[in-house]
Amino acid sequence: MKNKTLLGVLAVILSSVCYGITPVLTNGALDGGLPVEFLIRVFGQDYPAALAASAETALPNESVVAFAMGFGCLISLLSLAAKRKLNTLRVDRGVFFSASALGGAAFFATCLLLTYAYRYMDKGATIVLHFTYPAISCIAAALIFKERLTWLKGVAAALAIAGVYFVSNFGGATNALGPIFALLSAVTYATYILGGRYSAYASVDSSVSTVYVTGTASLLGFAAAAVLGTLELPASATVWALLALDGLIGYLIALRLMLYGIRTLGSGTASMLNTLEPVMASVSGIIVFGEAFGLQKGVGYALVLGAALLTVSGSVREDRRQRRAESELAQSR
Repeated sequence: MKNKTLLGVLAVILSSVCYGITPVLTNGALDGGLPVEFLIRVFGQDYPAALAASAETALPNESVVAFAMGFGCLISLLSLAAKRKLNTLRVDRGVFFSASALGGAAFFATCLLLTYAYRYMDKGATIVLHFTYPAISCIAAALIFKERLTWLKGVAAALAIAGVYFVSNFGGATNALGPIFALLSAVTYATYILGGRYSAYASVDSSVSTVYVTGTASLLGFAAAAVLGTLELPASATVWALLALDGLIGYLIALRLMLYGIRTLGSGTASMLNTLEPVMASVSGIIVFGEAFGLQKGVGYALVLGAALLTVSGSVREDRRQRRAESELAQSR
């Protein structure tokens, strides 16, 4: 049992590392490659020029989302095919439309808003602001689905608001658009989370719903790019590779590791460990993009992460209370 628990912890940590790397891949596709300064640190002055960021190979936001989600969908399909489970994709209309219209649309909006936030502020700070979604989802669940809003979640919401102030002011934002896009991505992701909990596709295996969610997000990305005139094919092998790695690491490796961690540790413990994701995103932002890290920024990060931990901790306590009450009720009968 101890070995299984340790494997679960390692799985969630590795998943968080993978998710922390994906902003580097996404931004690499947006910029047409990796920063020259980073390549010089890794390879020296004789770095491979094909890997360097270039305006000529930079990809518009909508096209990045379209292709990255397309790779995510393709990889998810190949994973199901390898397990000979393609027949599980047969779902009823309610599940199909909720997974596509709600899950896919919310996930597309989240990914697109994040790409726009990356344009205006530090990558690590963007992910930290995005991680206000646990507090947002709890407040939304209380207002819409009448879930109990505990004092712990109230404190978490206050910490999140304070953290937003610090990160917005000291997160390298060139103007207010960066924090606004990052916070809107938290709102749309909270919508995605609540949809996964309360909608028709909540009972469907995640490997199945992922196909519909990423597939719809990809189609919406192509549609948005076509309408806005930003539909472009990746112009270099480097950008193709970055997009494919984004799909592989984010939608197969990281997701499968996280699911294993949830099955082994429970969703509450796994969610707490997953707060390492914005930490890893911040570290990768510092290493790859040379982002600065000061005291005020650190305070903001700590407040937002503290809010996420309190929110998840409150949910875990409520789940335990509910299970205890159900057990006592069953014993009394």
